[in-house]
Amino acid sequence: MQSSFEMFIYNRLKNPNIVEIQEILSVFSEKKYLKGEIFKAEGSVQHELGFLVEGSSRSYFINEKGDEITDGVLQSNNFLADIVSIRTKEKSPYIIELLENSLMFTAPMNEVWNLLEKNISFNILMREYMGERAMELVKRYFLFLNGSAKERYEYLISSNPTLLQKYPLKYVASMIGVTPTQLSRIRNERN
Repeated sequence: MQSSFEMFIYNRLKNPNIVEIQEILSVFSEKKYLKGEIFKAEGSVQHELGFLVEGSSRSYFINEKGDEITDGVLQSNNFLADIVSIRTKEKSPYIIELLENSLMFTAPMNEVWNLLEKNISFNILMREYMGERAMELVKRYFLFLNGSAKERYEYLISSNPTLLQKYPLKYVASMIGVTPTQLSRIRNERN
């Protein structure tokens, strides 16, 4: 029986190479995380790449006033990593926390880098995934520069309809750059 990670890989590749896919799967191992566990701690270097099979996570940092600023909430079928730390191999302030009991496949970054050097299927998988994530971030960034809080809210909810049902409003408010009170006003105007 195929894991959802394996199905994700097959669904993302136009011409899947079974040998390369088996090589990808061989560097990842299954791990369970409890709600509230930290996948990547503040001020640490990211040493592994995660793929969220079941559950959800949020990435955030703590500003100079001690406020938690949520950057994003990811649900199943997403890779988890602090990309800045991975690219620079340096510590970063980002924290990745599991929001519910979760199942992940994780791989050490040294094995991920080796795989990227020789496995075309993994390169395609990561290129396509990162391209999609980059487009989402650019759209959000553009809305922060040029859009209203209502437009940011509308975009976030249209791209992730279950966000409000599953997660605290303070995460959503933080993601669009408003206070929870302002978010309540935006939501009331919408209804």
